[in-house]
Amino acid sequence: MKSGYGYEKILLDYADLPSSFPFLPCYDHGLSFEDIPSRNSTLSHLSNTYLCWGKRIFENIKKKTNKKPVIIGAPFLIYKNKNNIIKRTQKKTLFFTSHSTDKISQNIGPKEIDEMISKIDNCYKPVDLCLHWNDYLKEKDIYEKMGYNVFTAGKVFNNNFVKNFYDIITNYEFTMSNKLGTYILFSLDLEIPFSLIGQEPIYYNHSGDKNKPKSYKITDYESGRRATKLFYGLNNKISEDQKKFSILETGKDNIINKEQLCKILKNEFLDSFHSKRGIKSLSKNIAKSFYLQIFK
Repeated sequence: MKSGYGYEKILLDYADLPSSFPFLPCYDHGLSFEDIPSRNSTLSHLSNTYLCWGKRIFENIKKKTNKKPVIIGAPFLIYKNKNNIIKRTQKKTLFFTSHSTDKISQNIGPKEIDEMISKIDNCYKPVDLCLHWNDYLKEKDIYEKMGYNVFTAGKVFNNNFVKNFYDIITNYEFTMSNKLGTYILFSLDLEIPFSLIGQEPIYYNHSGDKNKPKSYKITDYESGRRATKLFYGLNNKISEDQKKFSILETGKDNIINKEQLCKILKNEFLDSFHSKRGIKSLSKNIAKSFYLQIFK
């Protein structure tokens, strides 16, 4: 079964369930600065169970929706702990470029990224780049002609995404970006200082994505403004406030035990046979799994 970033496979493995087991709850896909991540999709999701990484989203889901939130912790932490992953620190800085998707474009390109990097202190250089798959296909050659080493963790719907990501990020002393993203949490958990620099991107919803306005940026959201203030500038160490941010957002201190997760997933599956909504949810899951396997 394929899923975004392979999270479902990680959680099913952790719960000692087969990878083909239907994964029916709604869940966090990454660091989101919205009160309700992907609000429209979340509210219309057929499952009433929502699996949260950390406390902020848990409280928002609990107060502002009819969903039943459960803190499980970030799946990548479960994977990291299982595989005893540690940083190796063989290289200097990895820069995550603000990225587009097939539905969302942005106003930042390779020229602007190169200008940002050219202004940072030499003690952070050389700088390598990590690109989202969508940008990797379009911009890899451009960046390489500029002299950069370019990496990607692969397609979003790739069960090896987290492994690929760790294979890249664990080599670096520092990470940077011009955008706040989930890589902050990966970095800080590995005790890699993260720096937010340069120009904040503006995103354009050119596809009618129901979860996004026509144009937006991270600092449109209160939590995004707080995080921007927390990370902006060159950081060569991790502050106590940054550590607290990482722990709260990842749920590091509240990772669910495997027996409880297994019980939740099994109950969701068994309950799905007792209502039209449940049957629809199960059917949709099977159809989605088939679609991702064939087309993604």
